[in-house]
Amino acid sequence: MVKDLADWIAATDEHAAHHLALLTRAEAARQSAAEPPVERAELAQKIDRWRYQHLNEHGGAMAPQNEALVDALDAIARQLAGRIDLAPRQTRHAVHDDRWETASIRDARATLDPSYPLDTLMQRAAALTQQYFSSSRGQAPASAVRHRMFLYAPLYVSSDCVNYCLYCGFRYPQDIPRRHLTVTESLEQARILRRRGFEHLLIVGGEFPSHTTPAYYAETARALAAEGFELSMEIAPQTIEAYGQFVEAGICGLTLYQETYDRALYAKYHTRGPKASYDWRLESHDRAAEAGMPRLGLGILLGLADPRTDLVAMLRHAAYLADRFPNCTLAFSLPRIHEAPEGFQTPFAVSDEDLIRFYSALRIAFPQAVLVLSTREQAELRNTLAKICVTQMSAGSSTVPGGYGPEDDSDAAGAGEQFPVSDHRAPAEVAAWLEQEGFEVGWRHVLDPGQSIPTDRMPDRGRPN
Repeated sequence: MVKDLADWIAATDEHAAHHLALLTRAEAARQSAAEPPVERAELAQKIDRWRYQHLNEHGGAMAPQNEALVDALDAIARQLAGRIDLAPRQTRHAVHDDRWETASIRDARATLDPSYPLDTLMQRAAALTQQYFSSSRGQAPASAVRHRMFLYAPLYVSSDCVNYCLYCGFRYPQDIPRRHLTVTESLEQARILRRRGFEHLLIVGGEFPSHTTPAYYAETARALAAEGFELSMEIAPQTIEAYGQFVEAGICGLTLYQETYDRALYAKYHTRGPKASYDWRLESHDRAAEAGMPRLGLGILLGLADPRTDLVAMLRHAAYLADRFPNCTLAFSLPRIHEAPEGFQTPFAVSDEDLIRFYSALRIAFPQAVLVLSTREQAELRNTLAKICVTQMSAGSSTVPGGYGPEDDSDAAGAGEQFPVSDHRAPAEVAAWLEQEGFEVGWRHVLDPGQSIPTDRMPDRGRPN
C-alpha cells in the first residue's frame, strides 16, 4: 500500500525525501529477521511520530490518500515494534459513526431527550446499578442495602504545565504558585492519605515534558506500589512504551478526558502546547490498552460543547474500545466547569438536573461500567448521584501538589489549585454517610471481570469497515 502512495507522498509532502527514506529503512527492517530489536523499535517510534504529525496536519479533513497513509503507517509501526496483531486504529472515525452504537447506547440516547421523564430514568439507572454493583446481585437484597461504593483520593504531584488550555487553573500563563513533588514528597502525601483511610490513589500531574517524564511517573508509581497502594493515573497522553512502563510499575488504570469531541472547539480551547494535538489525545486509550493497562477511564468536560453531542461521541468511543479490547474495564466521569481562569466564560450551561440525566444515561448505555464522581460537585448532589448510579467517589480532595496537610484541617486550598473543590467533607464523614445509607464502602478497588464491559457486544457483521 505504501509503495502505491510513493508518488503521492513525493508530490504533496514537503519532507518527502526524509519520509520516503524512512519507509525504505522500515521496509528493509520488516524483511530482515536479523535487524536488532532496538533498531526496529526506534524505527517504529519514528513511523509513529510521522503518523501523528500527519494527523495533526490533516486530521480535520482527510482525503482517501491521507487515510490510507495513516493506516499503513500504523500497520508498519505495529509490525516493527512487535505489538499485538490489531487492525489499524479507527478511533477518529468511531466517535462520529452511529454504526458503533449498541442497542443499549441507542436506548440511552433516547433518555437524553428532556421530554423523557427524569424520575423514570433515575429509577432505571438505580436498578441497574444495584443489579451489577451489589454483593447480593442475583438475589433479592434488603431494601436498606445499597450498592458498593469505592473511595479514592487524587494525589497531585506537579502543577507545572506548558499547555494553554483556556479553562484550566494550571494553564501556562496563569500566575500561580507551582510545585513539582519529589518521589519522597509524594510518599509523604500518600502516607497522610492512608491515615485518612485511602488505599487507592489517582496520580495527577500537569504536562511539562522536562519535569513530568515517563521515568518520573514510573519511579513515583514504583515507590507508592512498594508501600501497598493501588494506583491509577490522570496525566498527559503517553507513548505505548511509556504506558508499558507504568503498568510494570504498578499502575492499574488510566483516566484521560478528551474534554470535547468537537474538533473545531477543541482547537479553540487548546491554543498552544502538546495538548493541542487532538488525535494524539484521542488515541491515548488505544495505546494504553495495547500496553496492558487493564482499566480505561473516559470523560468529557461539561460546558465546553453541546453536552449531548459530546456524550454520544464518548459512548461510541467506549463501544469501540470495548470491542477492540474486551478484557479492559471501562469507567466514565462527567466533570463540570464551575470556575475557570479570568476571561473564560463557560459557553454551554449544564444544570444539576442535566448532570443527573447524563450520569443516569451512562448507566443505561454501559450497565457494568464504573461511574466516577469528583469533589467538584456539592455534597448534596453527590449524595443524590451516589444513590442512583455512581460507584466511585473521591473525598477530602486537594487539587494542589503537596496540598494534604498532616492534620485534616490543614489542607491547602485556593493557592495554585487546578480547580476548586465544592464538597469539603472529610473522608471519614463521607464514609460515615455512605455506611449510614447502606452502601458497601470499599477503599481498595479490585478489578472485577463481572464489571468490565456490557454484554451488548456489537456482532462482527455490524462493525463498520
